[in-house]
Amino acid sequence: MGLVDLDRLLSGGLPLSSVLLVIEDTSSGQHLNLMRYFIAEGVACRQRVLWLTANPPPGGPGAFLPADASASQSGGSAAEEGGDSSKDKEQPELRIAWQYKKYIKDEQQPVQSSYSTRGSMASSSSSSAASTAKSLSSTSPSSSSSATRAVAAGVGREWCHSFDLTRPLGAEALKDALLDVVHCTGPDAYGEADGRAATFISSLRNAAGAGPGPGSAAVAAAALAARRTESPVGRLVIESPGSLAWGIGASEQALVRLLYNIRQQAMQARCAVMVTVPAGLLSPGCSCRLPHLADTVLALEGLADDLPLVKLLPDPNTAVALLSVRKLSSAGMVGPRLPDGQLYVVRHKRRRLGLSPVEVDPDAEELQAAAAARAVEAFGGKAAAAAGSGGGAVAPSGGTVAVAAKTGKKSAASLLCGGPPAAGNKALDF
Repeated sequence: MGLVDLDRLLSGGLPLSSVLLVIEDTSSGQHLNLMRYFIAEGVACRQRVLWLTANPPPGGPGAFLPADASASQSGGSAAEEGGDSSKDKEQPELRIAWQYKKYIKDEQQPVQSSYSTRGSMASSSSSSAASTAKSLSSTSPSSSSSATRAVAAGVGREWCHSFDLTRPLGAEALKDALLDVVHCTGPDAYGEADGRAATFISSLRNAAGAGPGPGSAAVAAAALAARRTESPVGRLVIESPGSLAWGIGASEQALVRLLYNIRQQAMQARCAVMVTVPAGLLSPGCSCRLPHLADTVLALEGLADDLPLVKLLPDPNTAVALLSVRKLSSAGMVGPRLPDGQLYVVRHKRRRLGLSPVEVDPDAEELQAAAAARAVEAFGGKAAAAAGSGGGAVAPSGGTVAVAAKTGKKSAASLLCGGPPAAGNKALDF
């Protein structure tokens, strides 16, 4: 997918022959960043990418896609390592913390004297050290081999590139890229998108699904393996079908038909499909049908500053949206499958995006509870002060009640709630 956190959320990435449906959030626009990661990863992996959109970027795809950050980071780290090594050579004492320096100076003299008294034990210590080194060398290959096997299996390995959202990729980097951008708008936008997508997917399906030629079983197996290694992999991106830019008079049936055809065609091809849909512009019936036409469904929700959840999140300044997992594909997963219905926070960290589960800061929760308690106390004090200031107005009503009791008339409170027993009746009479 191009984003490490999103690959972990999808249990290893988006498998081939699958469709990812992203429900857009118009307030934050984070679906565009997810789409940028998806397309940039395909360009970096030398894959074929078809982008169907009604709003092409003004500066072209080179200004829209992010640049690869691994080269700059590696160059910066190499420069930093070179600078650090030169500094270490010039000033080796900087590698030792200042608080331990005086203890090392004090212990140098006793250590040297102890070395002189232990001359007779040098041979035995060297032999024991040699035996220990041999034992460690005998056990180290097993651990290193297990670590090598784990890396070869993909455990703890990041399979995607790292991108910098602040730097554009540039038009020069896309000269040799297999990226095709198609502008789909007008009354026949869905028909044009369906035809372009069918042509794109069929080329990948024919390269991957051609039958073996005549010959023995070994020749057929070798030919099939060669076709699998040489067959290309494609990525299909459909941006915001169903929006007003795709056509005002277009019906929702055309959108459902488009996704249905793409889903059926992608099942037989080495292609991954990503579709972003503005669910707020569709009818409830169409919004319920679309998730059934996708293997994985992710929904984005905006975060307002006045929401109580924002105040309880750790580092709320970087939180820009919420990502809910509504459906996960069970086929082609590399890692363990995560349960559906989980909620994640999308954090914009200036150069990249980050996804983390929703976690409430306990300190913020306590502060909010204390603020609510203080507000209740302040409101109660104001109510009591208002009641005390209005006591002169309440007293006459109490006097009228007393007069009514003396004259034998019952007030409204005594009629509703009942009053004390009359003077002539006994207390135990029912």
